[in-house]
Amino acid sequence: MTAMTGAGALGRAAPDVFAAVRVVIVDDTEDLRELLRYALVRAGMEVVADAGDGEAGIEAVREHRPDVVLLDLSMPVMDGMTALPRIRELVPDARIIVFSGFGASQLTDRALANGADDYLQKGTSLSKILDRVREVLERPRRDQTAPVTPIGATGTGALAEPSDALTLAPYGVLQVGAERPHPVLWANPVAHSLLHHRAEPGTPLAQVTTELAGVVATHRLRREGTFDVEIGGHACQVAVRHAGASLYLYIESCIDEVGVLRTAIAATAHEVRGPVSVLAGLAETIRDAAEDGFLDGDHLSQMTAAIARQARILDSITADLLTTAQVQRGTLRMSLEAVDPRAVIDAAIADRGVDLATMEIEDPRYLRADPLRLEQMVTNLLGNAHKHGRAPVFVRVRASRDDPAMVSIDVEDSGDGVAPEFRDQLFREFSRGETAVPGTGLGLHVVRTLALAHGGAVSYAPAPGGGAMFTITLPAV
Repeated sequence: MTAMTGAGALGRAAPDVFAAVRVVIVDDTEDLRELLRYALVRAGMEVVADAGDGEAGIEAVREHRPDVVLLDLSMPVMDGMTALPRIRELVPDARIIVFSGFGASQLTDRALANGADDYLQKGTSLSKILDRVREVLERPRRDQTAPVTPIGATGTGALAEPSDALTLAPYGVLQVGAERPHPVLWANPVAHSLLHHRAEPGTPLAQVTTELAGVVATHRLRREGTFDVEIGGHACQVAVRHAGASLYLYIESCIDEVGVLRTAIAATAHEVRGPVSVLAGLAETIRDAAEDGFLDGDHLSQMTAAIARQARILDSITADLLTTAQVQRGTLRMSLEAVDPRAVIDAAIADRGVDLATMEIEDPRYLRADPLRLEQMVTNLLGNAHKHGRAPVFVRVRASRDDPAMVSIDVEDSGDGVAPEFRDQLFREFSRGETAVPGTGLGLHVVRTLALAHGGAVSYAPAPGGGAMFTITLPAV
């Protein structure tokens, strides 16, 4: 292979930096894992294992004892923030670099406090990732026993100038001490307005708002969570995040639709960033590899397949956004015909690349459906099972138990199921539960809307094995 020497080119690291460096990659996107593996191996490192969730990542680290761990924070089964301190215990001398699609201002300090050496936002180019790995390997490892300064505070306890992102955020941001009585440390202008300008530094939280004080008192030991709270008679959604010796409360007013829309836009941007990052990385890799002749036919085939998969994920997100807009405008149209559900489900499983998904046909009847809309519904349920459940995933086509003229499609995962307190919100627009893998909040809402437009329905029930089971019921031909 021809050596690459251009600035920023993949694989240009000095051999004495990357030689014999052993890496474990932990990320729930298989295409991104393969892309990182390709770039790291070209740079001279050895990728000894990869994993798709925190639990599997811990086991991979336990088995291989790597020098570097690349760790995603947002994953199913166990998120990266939970896995991080356990990985640090297993490999105290390794360098751990975490990734996230969320803004660094919210998570950097928390990741560093839990044992990370560095933080990268998803969307960073592969060449910059390699540069950062090199920098982390060359500098002395951070003393993990040293106290971590929380966002907005200096080592002496005095408040530092908060970041512009938090100060100018269109939602309330309130920083309070992690210990009782949770004194206010800092508040941005929106938080001051929502709390009627009572959030002065040093004021115990209970004197500012008893509602938020109750949430913090009940949930302060949790790493993070999102809660519906009434503040001053107005409904709000509050996200609680730990940051060293303080807590951050992100307050989104639900008094009008603007707050809901802002939250939905942020969630959708996060969903889009993942596949866009992979596509950008693939383009960078193909360009650089083609220049030095490193890219053979097999690698090119794998990368083009990954491009197609990630493009379909983006198409699924935009399809949900478009469907929601069409419903709101009253322009949703259906083209009903006799459809073989087996063919649609096979295509959806192949497109999503859902691991260990199997199909069982108990009722061979065709459905009266719009084939594209049926595929959209099945794809959304498979994506939901992949994100929030656990493999294996079972898809079953059977006769409806309530109406012999209907056919039901069950999508059942092997995860933990849906918390009872969230089940009545499952199919609401922009509704998202407490999860390490957030989404747009549109997928299940779109499934329900399309099922009703077909003259059918969608429902949720706990699966016999404890996971989640979503059922679409549609008219048979």
